[in-house]
Amino acid sequence: MRGVDFALFMERYGYKILLAIGALVVLAIFGTFVAGILAMMKIYGVIIGAIILVGAAFYAFTVTRRSSQAYADAMSKYFYDPKQGRRP
Repeated sequence: MRGVDFALFMERYGYKILLAIGALVVLAIFGTFVAGILAMMKIYGVIIGAIILVGAAFYAFTVTRRSSQAYADAMSKYFYDPKQGRRP
């Protein structure tokens, strides 16, 4: 009885398995997010849940972005070479 060569197995099924694992990870992330939203709306009601959700989205798109930009600006002072790409 011959065994299946691992390289042949990966060639035939490897990418399909990796695609399935990747899809499951993405679905788990979005599923957790959707389950959290539904649980929040069940606890607080639809109107209050929507207000909290809009507030969290507003915070994420304003405050988090500003702090990330400030961190990037601080790091660029130390790790940016203004002479890069120019001839000496």
